[in-house]
Amino acid sequence: MNKELKGSAVFLITLLVYVLAEPFIAIFTDKLWIILLFKLLFVGAIIILLKDWFSFKLKFDFLAIVTGILIGVIWVLIDGFYTPFSVGSVKIYSSVDIILKIFVGIIIAPVIEEFFTRFFLHRYVQSKNWLTEKMGTYSFAPFIITTLFFGLSHNRWLAGIITGIILNLLWYRKKDMNSVIVAHGIANLVLGILVLTLGLWTFW
Repeated sequence: MNKELKGSAVFLITLLVYVLAEPFIAIFTDKLWIILLFKLLFVGAIIILLKDWFSFKLKFDFLAIVTGILIGVIWVLIDGFYTPFSVGSVKIYSSVDIILKIFVGIIIAPVIEEFFTRFFLHRYVQSKNWLTEKMGTYSFAPFIITTLFFGLSHNRWLAGIITGIILNLLWYRKKDMNSVIVAHGIANLVLGILVLTLGLWTFW
């Protein structure tokens, strides 16, 4: 198996595990904290075991932080101006549920989603020999496909599309995974804070 094919399999499988982890564990328990803890530990372990693929240097990035704050605020501000795919129900969260929800949102989600969308998919659309493509290189087709993929994979699709555009632009500017991962994590943190302070539980 060549390296491009192996990498493609790595990112496709890890994305599937990330997406299916919660519904799979929900078959055995309805306790949200158990579901989230399993997802955090299991997907986190995969990231660590595949650290050669999920490799980035976490460092302070002012532009990424500002971008993340902007994205988090946009998700809330534009809500109500469009119809999401479905309207989430208001759930009662325990303190442990909330902590784990935030941890998954700022640790697991940014790494899995950004590596699949920008590190892999964007470059794969550019070339089947995608590992030879430089990170953060603009091309029209990958820009459109990754933006739509990111947007339409979220319930609030318009906010997702806008986020996909912003994160792509940040990636083109900074040309490294650290920036988009930090921005994504900050956005989820800001959204979590707004959910808690304003009672916007349907966002979760």
